[in-house]
Amino acid sequence: MAADATSGGLRIGNFSGFYGDRLDSIDELLDAGVDYLTGDYLAELTMLILRKNQRAGRPAYAAGFIGQLRSVLPRIAEQGVKVVCNAGGLDPLGCAEAVRELCTELGLEMRVAAISGDDVLDGLPQLVSDDPRSLRNIDTGADLPVDADSVLAANAYLGAWPIVAALRGGADIVICPRVTDASLVIGPAAHHFGWQADDFDRLAGALWAGHAIECGGQVTGGNYSFFYEEPMMGIPPMPIAELYDDGSSIITKSKPDSGAVTVDTVKSQLLYEVSGPLYHNPDVIGDLRTVELEAVGPDAVRIFGSTGYAPTDTAKLSVCFDGGYRNSITIGITGLRVSEKLAWLGAQIDALLPKVDELDSYRWTVIGPRNPEHGTIADATAWLVITARSKNAAAVGRRAFTGAITQLGVSSIPGCYFAGPPQSERSAAVQWPCLIEKNRVTARVHLDAADAGDPVDWPALVATTKPPTVPVAEEVSSASQTPAEEHVEIHLGDHFGTRSGDKAGLANIGVWARNAESFEWLRTHMTVDLFRALVPETSGMRVDRHLMPGILGINFVIHGWLEDGAASSTNIDNQAKGLGEYLGSRIVVVPARLVGSATPAAGQRLTDLEIAQNSAVTG
Repeated sequence: MAADATSGGLRIGNFSGFYGDRLDSIDELLDAGVDYLTGDYLAELTMLILRKNQRAGRPAYAAGFIGQLRSVLPRIAEQGVKVVCNAGGLDPLGCAEAVRELCTELGLEMRVAAISGDDVLDGLPQLVSDDPRSLRNIDTGADLPVDADSVLAANAYLGAWPIVAALRGGADIVICPRVTDASLVIGPAAHHFGWQADDFDRLAGALWAGHAIECGGQVTGGNYSFFYEEPMMGIPPMPIAELYDDGSSIITKSKPDSGAVTVDTVKSQLLYEVSGPLYHNPDVIGDLRTVELEAVGPDAVRIFGSTGYAPTDTAKLSVCFDGGYRNSITIGITGLRVSEKLAWLGAQIDALLPKVDELDSYRWTVIGPRNPEHGTIADATAWLVITARSKNAAAVGRRAFTGAITQLGVSSIPGCYFAGPPQSERSAAVQWPCLIEKNRVTARVHLDAADAGDPVDWPALVATTKPPTVPVAEEVSSASQTPAEEHVEIHLGDHFGTRSGDKAGLANIGVWARNAESFEWLRTHMTVDLFRALVPETSGMRVDRHLMPGILGINFVIHGWLEDGAASSTNIDNQAKGLGEYLGSRIVVVPARLVGSATPAAGQRLTDLEIAQNSAVTG
């Protein structure tokens, strides 16, 4: 951490990027010195898990947060650090009460506030009655396919102002329910600097700072395409955002001897789980096209230039309902003739499972083999993962599905074996993204155990002279290669960074360049057509392309890649984490000048004839 580059601002350290993140992260942030600790526990899938916990009589909040606090709460109180996190899940009042009990047990006097109001499950039938199409899916345009009474969870994404109200009320610890991830940072910043509801550029700056640190170690070297260029990073430490009154921020990290914070690690996180360039938050719309980055010291990157717009009068509403059941089985296939073995195995399983066409989803995924002729037995092994989903539990249960397939153990392909015993079905759920009018949602702040809470309305929408605009589709030439210059074949990921993620049934892949010349190639060549050629599995799917020139990036959004979301997808990578690296492994043709001193080992040079032959892919 570069203390000289990051002095004088509000220091916010994020100690959790998901429910299950490292337990020692708070200590290292306290060692580094922060004003606020934030923690993000609520991935979209987590809300479903918490609902299941609640039905089973277990806590409907992130109970692990209480254990994580136990050893560090005295330090937090001694250093005067405030905590804002969304560990409240579906029961923020219960979580806050557990924290109060911990404070009492440890002899600490700390004021613990809870925020509620995101849970609109009870009001869903009335909402649908008032407008039967109100819960239309914002990604697909489809109407909700189940009755409102069948919904398991319905949570509106709250914004930052309830957090501001809690802090103004004297809270030392603020337990939030379903709020947007960035609100955990926007709230403390707005409170500290006294921002108003129409300080849109400042709020947008805090939005991007919050988005940068919300996933913990992902901005300090985790999940980073160019990790191999850095010294051995070990376990990337937790990130710190130092915010300033103008909305700019400096991203750094809690420990100097592991991980890395560079312009590229910050770029990759800014492109994570976004769709278009306009990033909607309940309190502001941030424009990613305006964001600029600069290195201001070792492991210190400044985010500045953010433009913000007035928010809409709706908030995102995450609805979860029963999506049936899913199950999978993994079969080892060793040695040669993999395709013939798959054909025979396929015919056998078709005979055993005659009603495959009646399943809601059915997928075969083959992994490997890497080197069946010259490698080890691991190199010579392929894995077949068969996954199915159905509303009928019996159809994908142990008897009819996994157990039926294991009956083939001695009657199938040579070397057949299974990577475990047959499993029973697991419940699946659909994560359904839609919108709700803000006037139907009232956030409440509970400043102590007996406090029912005062309603906290979102600020009245403020007119702005900078209305957001949808970017016009760029004109891209189909004859963009110049045969007169030398070209090379490279893996896309050798020269361009990638980062992918999930949002309900969508997957996104951000691709970024490291200089203006390379971005110009990316802008003109990396079309939707080329993307489809590189990722042929997207055939038949809608793919959107968005330019992010401020960070030299492009974002591709694939509709339907994850079916109905992570909780029900039969995709083996059900959060699209590896999709960016898959794109990075594809071969593209680029001018040799872009890769500098590239040799045939790093990039194979092509003749003019080969360039012309490749024009159908590169154009």
